[in-house]
Amino acid sequence: MSERLASFPRAGWLALAGTLFILVFVPLAPGRQAVGGLPLDTVILTVPIAVALAVPLFTRTGREGIPRIGIELPALVFLGWALLGMLFTGTQLAVMATWARYASYLLLVYAVAAVSTDEIRRRILLWVLALAGSVTVGHGFWQYVNPSQNIGMQGLDASVATRVFATFDNPNFYAEFLVLLFAVTLALVFVERGFLRYFAVALLCAQAMALLLTYTRGSWLALAVGLVVGVLMIDSRLLFPFIGAAAAMLPLVPGALARVMSIFSLEGTASFRLKLWEVAGAAMLERPVFGYGMGRFYDAFKEAVLNNTQLNVGFLFYGAHNSYFQLGAEIGIAGMLAFGWLVFEACRMGVFYNARMGEDLRPRLINAALTAGLVAFAINALTSNAFQHPRGAVFFWVLVGVQAGLGARYWRIPIIPRKRIPRPIGLWASSRVGRAFRAVTGWMGATWSASMANRLLTRDPAGDGRVLAGSILARVVFGDGPEISPAGPVRPAGGDAGS
Repeated sequence: MSERLASFPRAGWLALAGTLFILVFVPLAPGRQAVGGLPLDTVILTVPIAVALAVPLFTRTGREGIPRIGIELPALVFLGWALLGMLFTGTQLAVMATWARYASYLLLVYAVAAVSTDEIRRRILLWVLALAGSVTVGHGFWQYVNPSQNIGMQGLDASVATRVFATFDNPNFYAEFLVLLFAVTLALVFVERGFLRYFAVALLCAQAMALLLTYTRGSWLALAVGLVVGVLMIDSRLLFPFIGAAAAMLPLVPGALARVMSIFSLEGTASFRLKLWEVAGAAMLERPVFGYGMGRFYDAFKEAVLNNTQLNVGFLFYGAHNSYFQLGAEIGIAGMLAFGWLVFEACRMGVFYNARMGEDLRPRLINAALTAGLVAFAINALTSNAFQHPRGAVFFWVLVGVQAGLGARYWRIPIIPRKRIPRPIGLWASSRVGRAFRAVTGWMGATWSASMANRLLTRDPAGDGRVLAGSILARVVFGDGPEISPAGPVRPAGGDAGS
């Protein structure tokens, strides 16, 4: 498959150009605008461009060039259930448009994966996103020193001037984007050398500061968990530098430490979220099978509040502040579980690749960074509508595609047992505490390797990533493609040799 994609460089660069529309315009352009009465945003406008410009690559490679995607089967179950639900909830334009948005994300994953199988194009993709995202960071810093809006300032320390949101509509939306941007830039720190590495480190520090200035606790906590997962995929001893860096940055941001401590409180916004989850739960119980229709959560919220006066939160429409609960109210409990399966598979594919990368350290480091971002975004969605905020959510699927492209050549490699990286014996390592720490981490590693959880996370994905490629639809639309030889694709006489 990788050989087929690499055999058509012009089509590959065209597919990259399509993806760059998303990477540049979605972070930098304003949010949703009404055009001719239709609500349009940069995601709606750029994702079809990215998918369309990847089509020439797939028509040349044929169905055998379609990348293996570990999320195929759960994505099709999720989309299929939501489509079936339209027979019972109606096919309003808003419902169909929301379904089309989710379907386009799956197509985008294929397009980005095809681009990312090539190392040079993958690095360009990562750098363009890191740079475009860093422009928003500069905008956020300008907002902080020139505060003009006070979005979501309730309950914050008096020392907090404002919450930055850059070109995004809300600090929470911006924070969701930043956790993914942080992962991309961290991958560049691992892959680059010399000046470019130092430059990536500087961008990373600026992005971390911007994330702190959003004062979004859910995103802070989610990124911390994601980084722990990513670090454990490489070496548990790397946890200490990350913890130290976070501890050093917190005092630099006014009110950040108090905001961190408020994570453990159930007062204020936390109690309000719990009430919103109750409303979403009531909506699910009222229509547990197919819900109210994709994208119609406000209708579900209003009906649940009117039917249950004890759930009155002072609003007749509001988001669930939990992407999974919101989808549960929209497409039913089974649809919610299918989406949860989809997100789980997207997050655990990093562990699947990591177990097969062996001593390929640079790919392992990039894979771990991307996994950290995906896990962070998925956890962030437990306390916000992250997957319903398109300008952040689209980059979750971009990262899924980048990781699929990175891991394409590891699918058929058997699991390679991990070797512990030797370290020189120093003062810490020779101390009793150091020896005890090594013993504990060694025991934990051995226990993990033999555990059922490890086997679950490293198993082959359902469908083996070939559901689309093996379908009749792919054969009809793309064909089998040219025969690949070491010298390149073998075309019929008179065929197009200029691709």
